Parts: sequence; C-alpha cells; structure tokens
Amino acid sequence: MKKCRIIFLGLLIALPTQLFGFQVGEGSDQNGYLSNPRRAVHTFLHWQQQGHQNLDRVILPFKLSDESKDEKVELATELRKILDARGLLVVYEDVPNNPSHTDSLSGLHQYILFEELPEVYLIRQNNQWVFSSATIQQIPDLYQATFSGIVEALLDQLPEWTKHEWLGVEVWQYLAVFIWLLLGIVLRKVFEFILDNYIRRITKKTRFSWDDDLLDGVERPAGFIFLMTFFLVSYTNLQLSVTVNLYLSTILEITISAGFVWLFYNLADVFAKYLSVITSKTENKLDDQLVPLIRKTLRFFIVVMGVILILQNNGYNVASLIAGLGIGGLAVALAAKDTLANFFGSITIFADRPFKIGDWIKVGNVEGVVEEVGFRTTRVRTFYNSLVSVPNSQVATTDIDNYGMREYRRLRTVLNLTYSTSPEQMEAFVEGIKGIIKANKHFRQDFYEVHFNSFGAHSLDVLIYVFFDVPDWSTELQQRHNFFLEILRLAKEVGVEFAFPTQTLHVDSFFKDQPREVGQSRTEDELATGVQAFGPGGNKGNPDGLRIFKDGKEVDFGAGK
Repeated sequence: MKKCRIIFLGLLIALPTQLFGFQVGEGSDQNGYLSNPRRAVHTFLHWQQQGHQNLDRVILPFKLSDESKDEKVELATELRKILDARGLLVVYEDVPNNPSHTDSLSGLHQYILFEELPEVYLIRQNNQWVFSSATIQQIPDLYQATFSGIVEALLDQLPEWTKHEWLGVEVWQYLAVFIWLLLGIVLRKVFEFILDNYIRRITKKTRFSWDDDLLDGVERPAGFIFLMTFFLVSYTNLQLSVTVNLYLSTILEITISAGFVWLFYNLADVFAKYLSVITSKTENKLDDQLVPLIRKTLRFFIVVMGVILILQNNGYNVASLIAGLGIGGLAVALAAKDTLANFFGSITIFADRPFKIGDWIKVGNVEGVVEEVGFRTTRVRTFYNSLVSVPNSQVATTDIDNYGMREYRRLRTVLNLTYSTSPEQMEAFVEGIKGIIKANKHFRQDFYEVHFNSFGAHSLDVLIYVFFDVPDWSTELQQRHNFFLEILRLAKEVGVEFAFPTQTLHVDSFFKDQPREVGQSRTEDELATGVQAFGPGGNKGNPDGLRIFKDGKEVDFGAGK
C-alpha cells in the first residue's frame, strides 16, 4: 500500500512536467524551473498571475542581474507589462523544451521570444535558461518606449476607486478608452485642417493644377492613416489584457495597410488625370481611351498588392497561396479563355490603332460611332442611339470598315430629267452642276464626274459622282443639303423638269380612222445626208459636247474638264 502511494505521488509530480515539457537537466536547478526555454518562460509568466503569485520563482530567470530582489521583481513586472501591452501572447507549445536548444541563425544556445521584439531573449548559462544581460539592461528603455511617462504619472495620482474592475477591466481604462478615441479624432481634424488650409494655400499659388489634385487625392486617406497610426503607437498606454492588445494591434496594422492602399488607389486617379492632360494634346484620340485602361490596371494592381502585403504581414504564406493559384491556373485559363481573348484583343487594338474614339466604323453587322475601348469590349453608339458592346476578340479578328478614316466622303446619285428636255438644256444643266461644284470649297476639286449618262424608261439620266472634303458626317449632310438646293435652283433657271415614273397613253386613232403617223418620213437620200452630217467631218456633229451661243458668242461655263 505504501508503494502505491509513492507511485501515485510520482505521477502527480510528473504530470505537469510532461504537460509543459519540463525536463530536469544535468546541473540544473533543483525543481527544473529553468531547465529549458519553455520552463523558464513559464516560470517567469505563470508565477506572476493573480491567485498563485510567487515572487521568488518569478525572479529566477533574472539570475544574471546584480540588482536586489525588489529591483528584479520590478524588472520582471515591467517585462510582463511590455509583452502584454504589445499584444505578444506566449504560446507555450511554440517554445522549445529542448535543454540544448540552439538558435538556427547564430548557432548559439539562445532563444528569442518574439521576432517583433528581438531584444528579449533567453540564453543557456550553467545548464539553466535565463534572460540575457542585454535583455535585462534593455527592459527600462523598452518600458519607456511602450508606456508614456505622462500616463504613468497620471495613473499614480488616480483615486483608488478608479482601479476597481468591472467585467475584467478597470474603471480608469474605460475612461482612458473614451479619451483615447476622442483625442485621436481631434488630432485627425487638426491634421486635415493643416492640410486644407496651410498646404492648400501653397498649392494654389503654383501655376499648375496637378498639385491641387494630388492634395485632394491624399487628404482623406492621409488623415485616416494619421488617425490609425496614432492609435497604434498609443494603445499600449491603455494597459489592456494581452489578448485584447493582440487583436487590437492586428486590426490597427491591417487598417493602416488598408489606408495606404486607399492612398495609392487615389494617387492612381491623380496620375491618370495627369496623363489625360498629356494625351489631350495629341492628335490621336485612341490614347485618350488608353488612360482609363491604365487607371483601371493601376487600381487593380494596387488592390492586389495591398491584399498580398496585408496577408504576408499577418503570417500567411503568400508564396504557397500563389503556388496554389498556379496549380489551378490552367483550369482558370480554360474557363476564362474568352476573357483572355478579349484582353489580348484590346492590346491588339491599341497596338494597331484601326480606329480612334469618335470614328464611324462598321464591324460585322454593327455600325456606329466608337465611344469607348475597354479591356473586354469596344462600345459603339449606333445611329439609332443604342449602345452595342462588341467583344475585342471579335474586333481584332473581323474586317473593320472605318468610315471615320476617309479622306473624302463620296456622293453618287442619278438625276432624272423629263424627255421634254432639249439637248441645249441638258448641256446647260450638266455644265451648271459642274460650276456649282467648282464654286464650293467643300468639294474635292481634282476629281468629279457629271454626265448625261443614260436613257431611262421614263427619264433622261444625269450621273453625279463627287467627293466631299469635310471632317465629319454632320458637315457632310449640311453640304449635301446645300448642293441639292443649288441643283434645284439651277434646274429652275435653265427650265428643265425632274421626271418621275409615268405612263403616257396616246390614242392614235378612233374606229374607222387612219392611225397617226409616228415620226417623220425621210427619203433614202435625206437619211444618208443626215448620217453623214453627224459623221467624221460632218457639219452637224459635235462629239466634244454641245456648244451654246449667246449674242453670237459661245458661252464658256468655266467648269469643263
């Protein structure tokens, strides 16, 4: 029975030793409190907790200090407050329990508690793990850097009732959180007031406007970053629990990073606006559309890089995440092949420049004016005012008829004159149209065609084939209007009429009457003489065109070619 008791007591002693990895090394302290890094950290933190405080054990890791016991206790208390205030939570499972642990970089028997605070580390001294002399010397400086001396002085003057706890938080801390938030908001307002009143005065005195746009873009995100930075550098003075400080510091760091993403996001707009000023000075309008694409690309790049940096700073392995995305990249590429095709189609459009913004184009069955070229589609405003989005992959592989790139705009029409028009009237009408063309500077003068072209079923047809030298469709329509009005006035002046489809019924004879003789009869000699008169050397032929005389003199229309 006595033997069972001994075994039972041994198990009770061994159980916590196994839980925390306590191993009694050779030449270590009697109870193994400093036998390995995990045990030393546990000794330092565990025996400071309320309910089981043991100051003699707390100061064991401070053996390298020459201070008195009370001074060592103060050092231990200050170090714990530093770790708690900075949200540095010790996870015992992450602390090595190997008595012979060595640092992977230096190869020495030392252990750094937190990468964020490399000044605090343990070393192995006489088979015991204790805080290094450098750490002990740094504790007062770290304490001053963590807590404000003014706040510490105020805490000493607070009445005792403010240190009573409610829901695990002391009363003064509730008041401090309120003052902390209020002070941060006030400081942000002061910061934005300085930017808006003093810095803006300087920017308004400059002769360029981009600095004003820059200030408009950075004012709000800069104020937000200033506020979050103030909270980050001062939250330790609230002296909240280590868990609260851990989450609070993480949230503040993320918000500051998000603030910088917001800042650079706005700067992308400022940069794009500056580019638009440069591109507006060029003749090509397609580079004006390139500016929105650059702005969208910069925005996307800034957001993606911001997310990656935030994840990386919070302990996520971004490299493995990117590698994982690479594995699924093939599937994504296959699923998004149309999107990629449209993206490369947009690159082709910007490289080849088959059209520019404002051009009248025809792509497949779509005809209209180009309004915008995006990453995925080209937007065309049709002439019935609908907006058609054509995939860039289709634009890049389809024939594009660019009416906007025409040097001249063609007009081909046929005028129908009645059969009552005399040869002299026809010649005058044709020459008059040529004169109208010559008198209008909006026509191409080196090439045009105006001719009596054919005998129609109900009319004598005059072909007009001309080109307008105008910049846009609206001007072309106006010049068509003017040209056709001139032709109407000319027709009235020379006495010709425009024909329209008609059918004339002639009653040659009535019952028992002789039918009307159609045409005029000619003898064979008269026919032969008439043919010879229009042949080579004939006195009635005019192969170079009809000659019109006025007062015995031939009229020169000045429009023939």
